[in-house]
Order: sequence, then structure tokens, then C-alpha cells
Amino acid sequence: MFSPFSLLHWDTSLDPQLKLRIRSPVDAFSHNRIASSDALIASGLQGDGLWLELRGTTLYSPFSGQFHRKNQTGQHLLFTHSSGLKLALDFPLYCQHKHGVGFHWLVSEQANVQAGQALLHYDKALLSQPRQSFGLFLRVVPHPKIQSIHCRTGYHQALQDDLLAIQLVSA
Repeated sequence: MFSPFSLLHWDTSLDPQLKLRIRSPVDAFSHNRIASSDALIASGLQGDGLWLELRGTTLYSPFSGQFHRKNQTGQHLLFTHSSGLKLALDFPLYCQHKHGVGFHWLVSEQANVQAGQALLHYDKALLSQPRQSFGLFLRVVPHPKIQSIHCRTGYHQALQDDLLAIQLVSA
């Protein structure tokens, strides 16, 4: 489903002029949310974002700031940068039925974190469902200063590759 009001643009490379960049918090392949096997994410009801098909086993903080999580099951993780930028991440809804099994949290439910800090080890074998890719949904929470959000397609190495580049509204 295409949204004419989407701020998200898929590119083959990220424009070096876009200075506000967010490093990938995981080893993953980025896809349009429609590639998710989770019906809620694919429908667009959770907003416009990226489906990150996970390859690694660790989630890192993409920047320094505040970290909040809703519960042990990876539903609704929120990173807040000192600039006000908010980045939300969600594991598939079916992970709630595991009651935290497969998640080994390295930080509390609310914490001040540093860029690159390991936050979570997840067990893909315990959390995956047969014949479905395992991943998480990432979106930038809308903010009036954001004009557009750019993502490079393909593989992203955690903490090494820029996942997003954000163009801010001109002053």
C-alpha cells in the first residue's frame, strides 16, 4: 500500500548532503513494510517505516539518548535523541505470546544509553515462525522539523552502515 503522504524515500545510495544520519541498530536487510509477514505491520496501521529482516542476534542503540521499552517481549521500543528525534522499533506481534522467552535484555525498561551500546540479545530460533522472515519494524516518529526520510535498500551492518538519512525543513 503506497501512502502519498509518506516521508520515506527508498534510494540505492544515501545523499552525502543529508547530514542527519542514523546508523543501523541491527544486522539486517531493509525492505518496505509490505515485505513483513506480520499483517499489522504490512497493513500500514502502525505507520510508515522499514521492515528489517534480521541477520544478527544483537540490538544496539543507534544514538545516545533515552531508551524505553513497553515490556519484555520487544513490543514498542522507543529511542529519544536530545534533539527530540524519536525512533520506534517493534518486533512482530506474535513475539508477545513467547512471554519474554528468546529476549535477553542488557538494560532496564527505561535507561539512558550511549550510541553503540548493546541493549538486547535475541534468539532468532526461539522467536521465528516457520516459513516467515524474522525481523522488526522501524519508523521515525513524525516531527514538524522532518521534511523527508531516506533509506538505502539492501544489507546494513549494525553500527557501521547508515540506515536512514533525514532531511530537515529549512529554517
